[in-house]
Amino acid sequence: MASAAMAEPISLHAGAVAYVVDPATLEIRARPDGAATVPLTPPLHPPEAVTVALEGGGWRWTDAEGRAFAVSVEGEALRLRISGPKGSSLAWSMPAATGGTWLVPDGEGMAYQADDAFWRTAYRKEGCLGGTSLLSFPAWSHLDRSWAVTYALGDGLLSQLCLRDENGLQVRLKHDFDDGAQTLDLLLALRPPEPLAPALFYRQVLKARGQFKSFADKATPDLPRLFAAPHAYVWGDGRDLGFLDDLKALGVDRMVLSYDQDPRTQKHLVGPAYLAKAKALGYLAGPYEAFDNAQPAATADMPSAIWSDDLYPAGCFQDAAGKVVVGFANRGCELSSEAIVRRRGSFVPAERYAGHIADGASQVFVDVDAFGDFLEDFSPDHPMSFARDRANRLARLGLAIDRFKLVLGSENVTAWSSGVAHYSHGTAQAHASAIWPIHADQKRFGGYWPPERQGIYFAPFQPTPDEARALFGAADRLPLFEAVFHDSVVALDRWEFGLMKVPSEARRRFARSLLYGTPTIWNLDRRELARVGPWLKAAQDDFRQAHGAEAPIALTGFRWLTLDRLVQEARYADGRILIANFSAATWQGLAPDCVRVTKPKRTPIDLCPPAGPA
Repeated sequence: MASAAMAEPISLHAGAVAYVVDPATLEIRARPDGAATVPLTPPLHPPEAVTVALEGGGWRWTDAEGRAFAVSVEGEALRLRISGPKGSSLAWSMPAATGGTWLVPDGEGMAYQADDAFWRTAYRKEGCLGGTSLLSFPAWSHLDRSWAVTYALGDGLLSQLCLRDENGLQVRLKHDFDDGAQTLDLLLALRPPEPLAPALFYRQVLKARGQFKSFADKATPDLPRLFAAPHAYVWGDGRDLGFLDDLKALGVDRMVLSYDQDPRTQKHLVGPAYLAKAKALGYLAGPYEAFDNAQPAATADMPSAIWSDDLYPAGCFQDAAGKVVVGFANRGCELSSEAIVRRRGSFVPAERYAGHIADGASQVFVDVDAFGDFLEDFSPDHPMSFARDRANRLARLGLAIDRFKLVLGSENVTAWSSGVAHYSHGTAQAHASAIWPIHADQKRFGGYWPPERQGIYFAPFQPTPDEARALFGAADRLPLFEAVFHDSVVALDRWEFGLMKVPSEARRRFARSLLYGTPTIWNLDRRELARVGPWLKAAQDDFRQAHGAEAPIALTGFRWLTLDRLVQEARYADGRILIANFSAATWQGLAPDCVRVTKPKRTPIDLCPPAGPA
């Protein structure tokens, strides 16, 4: 069947829902049995005469701009594939929202009420979340009392989800058609009205497509030490053997220890003896590593930024004008992942992993690589597309696990990098874009001095009420990333936001760690450990009471128990139910900032943060 005139709407059935697509405009509606029609997308363009042809179990056509469209059914969803000419782009608004809630995996996950004045003000100017970076997975929903209208991308590369205030908080999808991303693969589904709708749907898609990797699929000999372990960066005399004795005396028997050290500026340094003792005590320990930054050897501010003469400066990224791309915080240059791959001789990341193992490391944290903000390199010596940059980063992260059997962490692990990492520093933070203006205000947040007790990690920070809501507001947050990847990636907050960094939020963050099953992160030396030791011990012990010490299992449900959304319930695959009270008043006997844990056939227990610290 084909029509060269204005095509009739196409109807495809998935279960009890008929998805109706208008090829002339690309308006899409869902028609559930016995219920009113629900809009899924408004028209992409004015009506056009198109030729629609049957293709397998679906339909295909081409529009006036040369974009090819194909629609079919996949599971319970409508699958729409759009292929565009290289260099072209697409911007497509979702149906206008006058109420309801946008469920967005902005980091760990956010619930943006469309009519909320706070978020409307925050997005007065459009803000976009990268489909491989600030979106921890590329799926989202609009939730109302009847449905969760849900969207998911097969791949977030070169896609963005953008929020803006326009008579309410609105959302639109943007995509650039380029190498590795010349087809936009979009799934649309009508789901029950639940807060985890985009996460549960996306997990279902990943499993059906054979793209989900659990901890069992990424097993290494020391991986069990990761589970239920608090994480810490150690500074100053936290790198001395006595610190490990202090930890053990405190009763901490599982810990992930990381360090970012420079022999030229720091007196206390981790060496093989420290790593051997840490391993003997049951801890995971290893260095901060980075492959993305290159600086002159004489002035580099970290050892990982020093490269051989054939990589710096020759390996720096170049933009389309042939200009070298400056590195983060104007330090050196961004080092091309393709330049590292093309370098003659041994593969430098493999050399570094082998060196860390020789020192005794059992885990490594690789900065930046999993973040998903890729670069296009125009250097004639090592040209590279965004897709190639991603492939290079996947390969060198995966190498650490597959060949060297290390426990591997990285920054802000998201869906695309979840298969090549065990833990993430940053993904548990929600609304991550609010971090950067605060981070840049060194007078308030702290800077990088002194080298062994840097203010950015140790100086307490007091947020304004708006900053506190943007970063930590309980009513706005959701465990979306956990509902997809809880049994695949251990997610934590960023390392600048250790639990004690924001004293006014410590109790609520302690409770959220238990509710979501996301361990706490710390910055420690011996003095700080003595001050916060009771909290660290409580964080370990309470986490084990709530979640055990084995590999994490799936988080399967979440709901708000009060209208203000401050009492929240999370459910896990083994039947556990956790309820957290983020309000200022006791709720059904549960005190503020406490978590009630109910296990099958067990008496419920309430877990609360300790007092203090000074």
